[in-house]
Amino acid sequence: MPSPRAKRFGLGCLGVFVVGFAILYFSGPGKAFRDLWKHGVVQSMISSDDERKYEASSTGNLRSMYQAMRNYLDSEGQFPDSAKWMDEIASRGQASDLAEGEADKKFHDPSLAGGGYGYAMNDSASGKFYDPRRKKKDDFTDPKMPLIFTSSETARNAHGSPTKLAPAPPRNGNLAITVDGTIIRLAHQ
Repeated sequence: MPSPRAKRFGLGCLGVFVVGFAILYFSGPGKAFRDLWKHGVVQSMISSDDERKYEASSTGNLRSMYQAMRNYLDSEGQFPDSAKWMDEIASRGQASDLAEGEADKKFHDPSLAGGGYGYAMNDSASGKFYDPRRKKKDDFTDPKMPLIFTSSETARNAHGSPTKLAPAPPRNGNLAITVDGTIIRLAHQ
């Protein structure tokens, strides 16, 4: 059993390490460290794993885009403007272990033949605030409203109404992810 003196010494060393790391991380020189970390330079130096390829699936893409939307919501306080939603969330969906260009696959519907994106954002969610814990009043009366959905419009940053843009005939079940993160199938009109 360690002596009280050894315990105090160990806790003192841990405290010095934590304070030193905090000073490095949150100081001016720490910004350079954070930038290197964000761009994967530090991880690539300490990790021997190869970069992975993204395995696209409709539900996986919707979940990835939703997580990027939530990251945007957390930092900006609202969902992005639907006219530029993909541009706004693209950097929030990056992963440092993906090979170059792989993160862009998250925005392309794998069931779409002939290229294009194949996802759209619901205009009804554009610029609105959502509190998933419902501790604050948010802008949604129905958190099951589609947020991002499979779309007949295949351009980047496509947006509009899910009832008007749902593909006919349905493509891969016409999936959508709701404001609260639930995967649903859009009703075919």
